[in-house]
Parts: sequence; structure tokens; C-alpha cells
Amino acid sequence: MSEPGLLDGVRVVESASLLTGAAVGMLLADLGADVVKVEAPRGDLMRYALGQITPGHSPAHLQLNRNKRGVTIDLSDPGDAVRWDRLVAGADVLIDGNAVGTLARFGYDAARLDELNPRLIRCAVSGFGTTGPYAPIPAHGLLMGAAAGAYPGDQPVQGAHVDGRGGGPATAAASAAALAVAAALYRREKTGAGSDLDVSAADALLASSMIPVVYAANADRMTDTASLPVLSDGVSGPRYNLYRTADDRIVAFAALEPSIWRRFCDAVGRDDLVDAGYEGESLEAEIASLIAARPIAHWLDVAARHRLSIGPAHTSIADLRADPQLRDRNVFAETVHPVAGRFTAVGTPVVVGGHRFSVRRGAPELGEHNEELGNGWT
Repeated sequence: MSEPGLLDGVRVVESASLLTGAAVGMLLADLGADVVKVEAPRGDLMRYALGQITPGHSPAHLQLNRNKRGVTIDLSDPGDAVRWDRLVAGADVLIDGNAVGTLARFGYDAARLDELNPRLIRCAVSGFGTTGPYAPIPAHGLLMGAAAGAYPGDQPVQGAHVDGRGGGPATAAASAAALAVAAALYRREKTGAGSDLDVSAADALLASSMIPVVYAANADRMTDTASLPVLSDGVSGPRYNLYRTADDRIVAFAALEPSIWRRFCDAVGRDDLVDAGYEGESLEAEIASLIAARPIAHWLDVAARHRLSIGPAHTSIADLRADPQLRDRNVFAETVHPVAGRFTAVGTPVVVGGHRFSVRRGAPELGEHNEELGNGWT
């Protein structure tokens, strides 16, 4: 962003390892907050694991720690503890992305943090949250996704409607945490009080898939399904499917609503299909034949002109990076890190005031801002 961010002036201390807490800090930093990443002197494992562009610069580190400053602190060292106290005392938000209870073991429980800064918004983000029988379990993404029902395995598990691939649990938790932090900042402006926020990545992943989950959880209570086109397998059908175009690309085709289906039939000159229903091999063959007769550019133009739900189904990172919609919104931001060099970052889905996303500051080197922040905030 070239203008001050929505969180300009907000000070955030991020004490976190690996993905989840760092993702929360990234979202806040992208919105303009001054985020200081606190690492142990050996550095966050994420710097050195998950592949390297140059030594100490994994793609995950460069992505998740952009727009932040960075310091190293050893909480077992009295001198470093003083530096930590100064940072926390001057912060608006503390992101605790450590294993549950880590800060408390160093003497920084809720009471001590409140003593240092009664206006502090404390956001703990972990695999399972700080309460419940799973809270003490160190959770990686696989565990978070599995607990949310994302991996039914080989069994025909009903209701496993959650997608836990990639960094899904971390990004779901980060979005939930950032929203809660923003709300807590607003409340503090009204009341002057800090907040304790407890975010579970497994819960967040489940909540991010709430619509299919809530339908599965209430399937036996449904007394009338006539108001929606319920397909035989619940998720696909000729009018909600993928089709190949004349130039061997793939488009996603969604025409469940009668109005969209009628507009499609009109656009292709097939009024005889208006009452064709939702299912059937013959209907699928008809749509496939129509789509296969034209290249993808034709269908995207028709979709925009006739307001049809037809869009590209990308199958490669090259397709994604070349997509004109994503390019227009700068979703892939080409950056140059001062040490690691050229890096393609995934930006933010939020455009503020018409300003396209940009990286203000590359991910910090280990302890890069120790001297700058030695006496607290500057």
C-alpha cells in the first residue's frame, strides 16, 4: 500500500514459531501495523526448514515475515527479559504463537502481562486452543486438519467436508485472529480495556468450511430440500462441473440458479435446454460439446457479457500468474529481498482505497533490528 495502512500506528509484538502466529503478524503488518517478530537467538525453524532460496531464507519465511522488524530475545537471559518487558509495555497487541504455556513457563502468564501493560490485547493462537483435553498437544498442520475432519482416509466418512491441504489451518486461524484483534482494538478505543483472545487453528479450519459442515451436521433434520437443487452426490452435476475448452483449457461451469441457466441457454442459442433439469448423462454431454467448441477466451468474454458463472480452472502456477484478474489485483507481487533477491509473494485479497498491494519491507534478517529496538519502541 502506498498510503498509510488501516492499522498504521498499531504496535504488535509477535512471539511465534513456524506458520500460524507468523501468518497473524503478516496480516496485521500488511494492513500497516508495526510488527516486531521476536525470535530465540538460534532463529525460527521456519527460516531454515521448508526449503531455501538462499541460506536462512525459506519461501515461507520470506512470505510470512514481510513488512516486519525482527529482534532476537532469550527470555532466560535477564538482560533480554528487560528488552522483552519494554517491548510488551509499549505494544498494543501481543501475538503468542508458541506451544501452549511457553510464555507462562518464563514467568509471563496473564497476570504478569497485565501488570506490564493492562491495555494489551493478548492473542494466543495454537493448534487446538488453550482449553480442552487437546490443548497440551503440540500440533502441526496435519493434526489440526485431521481433528477438523479434513482427512477421512479410505473410509466413506460422512460429513468430512473440510479441506485441510497446504497451510489451510494456519491461514484460517490467522484470518480469525486478525479479525478478533481488529475488533479488540476497536473495543479498547471505547473502553480502554485490553483483551484475551484464544484462537484454535483446528476450530478455525472447521469454521471456514461452515456451510458444508452445517448441512452435514443437520442432514437428518432437513424436511424439505425442494428449495435447492440437491444433486445425487451433493456436490456436482452437469450444471455444476468442469469442462474442457477448444484450446484444451478447463473452465468451471456453475449454473444451478434458474436465471443463470436461462441466460446460458440464451447465449448459446439452445432454448430447448431450459427445462433440462439438473442431472443426466445426456445433459452433461450437451454442455461438454458446447464448451468444447470454443476457446477459453470466448467463454470468459461470454460470461462477462451475459453474467454467467463461468471461470477459469487453473491447473498450474504458470496459469495462475498469467491470469489477468489476479494480475489486475496484484495477488502475485514481484519483490526483491535485500539478501535473498527476487521473490514472488502472494499478496492480500484486500484492496484499500484503490491502492494495490506492495511489500514495504522484506522479511528481517535474524536479529536485524536488535540495536534499533534495544530500548523498546522507536
